[in-house]
Amino acid sequence: MLNIGTKIKELRKERKMTLAQVAGDRLSKGMLSLIENGKAQPSMESLQHIANQLDIGVSELLQGKDDEKIRSLLLEVEQLRVQLYKEMNKTKLDEKCEEILHLIEPLVEVGLLNGSNYEEIRLLESYYSVRYLLKMDRSITPFLKIIKMYEQIHAYSKIISVYSGLCMIKFEQHLYEEALNYLLEGEKYVTRYGGLIDELEKLDLYYNITVVYSALNNDQKMEQYLEMALKIAKEKKILYRLNDFYRFLLLIHSSKGDAEKSRYYLKKISAFTEILEEAGETGTERLMNLIYLNQIEKDYEKVIRSREEETPVPEEILTPIKNGEYAYAYWNLKRYDEAKKELESLMLTEIHHHPIDLVRVYRSFAIRALCYLQEGDMENAKRDILYAMDGCKDFSETSEKRFVLDAYGEIMGE
Repeated sequence: MLNIGTKIKELRKERKMTLAQVAGDRLSKGMLSLIENGKAQPSMESLQHIANQLDIGVSELLQGKDDEKIRSLLLEVEQLRVQLYKEMNKTKLDEKCEEILHLIEPLVEVGLLNGSNYEEIRLLESYYSVRYLLKMDRSITPFLKIIKMYEQIHAYSKIISVYSGLCMIKFEQHLYEEALNYLLEGEKYVTRYGGLIDELEKLDLYYNITVVYSALNNDQKMEQYLEMALKIAKEKKILYRLNDFYRFLLLIHSSKGDAEKSRYYLKKISAFTEILEEAGETGTERLMNLIYLNQIEKDYEKVIRSREEETPVPEEILTPIKNGEYAYAYWNLKRYDEAKKELESLMLTEIHHHPIDLVRVYRSFAIRALCYLQEGDMENAKRDILYAMDGCKDFSETSEKRFVLDAYGEIMGE
C-alpha cells in the first residue's frame, strides 16, 4: 500500500551502505533494488530486517508516510462502516468486519497509526471496533485512549460517538448503570462544548440515554431526554433517528395497552419506511405491525395471514421476536401445535439486550411452556416457565411480563 522504497534508499545512501550490506542474508540485492524503486512491496519481516540493517526502528523507517493514501484508506473504511451498520446478517457482518480489519491492520502492525491527526485516530477507532465485534479483543481500554486522542485535536463530536459505543458494550452485558455512566460522561462534553458538537451526535446521545433510562425503569428521566431529543429533531428539521424513536415509543405504548398512541406511532413508522425504501426498515415495520395487531387489535387471524403473505427480507436479527409474535397469535387461537413449532429453535441470543426485547423472548418461553402443558409434558413446561420467570422477574410491569406471571401461576399451580 505504501511506497517506502525511496525512504530506504535515502537512508542507505546517508549511511554509505551498499545494496548487499542492507540486503544481508535475508534479501537478495535484486529484491532490495525492486523495493527501493517502488516495484515491490516488502513484507513485515523484510521491513524489520531492513530496519535492523539500517540500525533504526520500523516506525522511523515509515516516517515518510503518504497522508493522501491514509485519507483514501479512511474513505474506503468509512464506506464499509456504513454498510456494516446496515447489515442484519451475522455472517455478512463478520465478513465486513474482517474486510475492514485487513485494510487497517498492516498500518497498525508497522506503527504507522500514532493518532497524530483525525484520519489516524478514526482508523484506529475503526480497527478497535471491528476487533471488538469479532471478539478478538473485548477490552474497553483502547476506546478510552481514543477519547483522549480526539480530545487533543478538539474532535468533540467524535468523543460523544465513542462514549455511545462504550455504552453499547455495557448495555450488551446488561450492565445498564455502567452504560448510563458512559453516556452521562459524554453529556458533559455537550454541556461544555455544545456549539462545537454536531446535532446528529447530540441526537444519538439523547436517544441512547432515553433507551437506557427506560431499561432502568426510570420513566421520569426517560421522558426528559426523549423530549430533549425530539426538540432537537423538530427544531433542526432532522429526520435521522426519528424512526428509532417511533419504534421505541410504539413498543412502550403497546405494552401498556395504549391503543391511540400505538396507532399514532405505527402510522409514523409506516410513513418513514415508505420514504426510506430499505429492506431492514421494511422488516422492522412488519414486526411493529405484528406487535400492534397482537397487543392492541388482538386480531390474531390477521397476524397469521400476514405470515403467509410476506416476502422474505434479510432480517435475521428480527427473527426470534417475530417468531414469538406468530406463536403468540397461534396460542391465542388455540392452535398449540403450530405455536410450539414456531418456537422449536427458541433460545436467548446475543442479539437482544433491552428489557423491552428480552421480556418478549421470555414471553415466548412462557408460550412454549403452556403448549407443553397442553400436551401433559409437565417436565418441559416447568423448565421453560421457570426460565422465563427468572429472566423477567426484575423487569417493570408490562403486558408481556403479566403473561409470564399468569402462565407461571397456571403451570405451577400458584
